[in-house]
Amino acid sequence: MGISISFGLQKGGVGKTTVTAITSWLLASQGYRVLAVDFDSQGNLTQFLSGHSPYDFVHKTSFEACKQQDPRPYITSLSDCLHLLPAEDFLSGFSRYLFDEYKPSLKAADKNALNTVLRNTLDVVKHEYDYLLIDLPPNLGDQTLNGMAASDWCVVVLQSEPFAFDALDRYLETLEAIQKHVNPSVRLVGILTAIQDARAAIGQFVLQQAREDYEELVFDTVIRRKSRIVEYSHMGIQAKTRPDREALQMYEDFVEELKRRVQS
Repeated sequence: MGISISFGLQKGGVGKTTVTAITSWLLASQGYRVLAVDFDSQGNLTQFLSGHSPYDFVHKTSFEACKQQDPRPYITSLSDCLHLLPAEDFLSGFSRYLFDEYKPSLKAADKNALNTVLRNTLDVVKHEYDYLLIDLPPNLGDQTLNGMAASDWCVVVLQSEPFAFDALDRYLETLEAIQKHVNPSVRLVGILTAIQDARAAIGQFVLQQAREDYEELVFDTVIRRKSRIVEYSHMGIQAKTRPDREALQMYEDFVEELKRRVQS
């Protein structure tokens, strides 16, 4: 049975899609069978990993998978080990679907049923993968709640700037609520810190504050901005040159930390 891990924070622009994409790619490069699940209607993970516009996947996405409670017809194979469940704009209608179509169809009154649609969907194929990595949107809406409930582990991606740090407590409170009421087995694997500008004192200050407040929950690895990584969103991930290897090293360090934590 695969290990499902979500990546999120309700603050946008923290780098969670990049972390999800590169982590998926690196795990697949190591021979693990990986399903990358795009559950953000922006479709950035889809574009990052596939190299195609999200609009190339209209009606072939995680939204349709959830409606049918079966992801198999919508999974795209990117390589032998890396598969993708795509997303595009129509996923923004997920909440409306839950309340207008899914809820009225329920035969029994289950107050948590609206939060387990993605989990039920991914359970169909979970045994086929070693890892299922879920990229969540920058909000605390129904997609994020479903993503948390579908997770064995949650990674918080924290850009080291004040707005993201201020959002952290509420995200963790939401995770605790999901753990208490929906999925008792979901756990926080850790907080991954990303520094946008290593020269800015505020970044170091927020990183230090996170380590003081959350101690061992903060990963040792710190993701620092590299122009080469930004280029991957356009040209695809590769490890051909020295700049590639240098840029990927911090993500490789994170992957090793992540594997140790989820397998301990």
